[in-house]
Amino acid sequence: MPRSDFWSGLVVAAFGLLALLWMIPNYAGSNPFAQMPPELVPGIGAWLMVLCGTIIAAKGLFQMVRARIGPVTADLHWGAVAWAAWPFAYVAVAIWFMSFIKITWFGAFLIGGMLILLGERRWYIILGCSVVPVVLLYILSVYMMRVGVV
Repeated sequence: MPRSDFWSGLVVAAFGLLALLWMIPNYAGSNPFAQMPPELVPGIGAWLMVLCGTIIAAKGLFQMVRARIGPVTADLHWGAVAWAAWPFAYVAVAIWFMSFIKITWFGAFLIGGMLILLGERRWYIILGCSVVPVVLLYILSVYMMRVGVV
């Protein structure tokens, strides 16, 4: 696991740096009347990502050096790669499909299908995790915005 720890930590730290250097300055916005600047909480999260990712990458690098393991290998287990990649393909197809259908109509099926594919078989967990967020999104977007709460 030191190789995966190294690369995971490196990616998390790089994403934190990307957030600090590009995403937060360009997209956090500004509000001169706010008591808390809009970039404060994302900045704290990004710094935590950089710190934690660096610690995990350093630990993985130290373990690789101690075990004399290289950071890259040509021996890939393609079944494991496919198993790690299918949720991304599932979400990509779902995003494409949702460009034609409203998320409140498709979201519950998307989440429920992902849970079933991941191995969940308890119906109350599937219904609770798939229907509740979509119903709350619907209530927020339709009813609360109509009366001016949000």
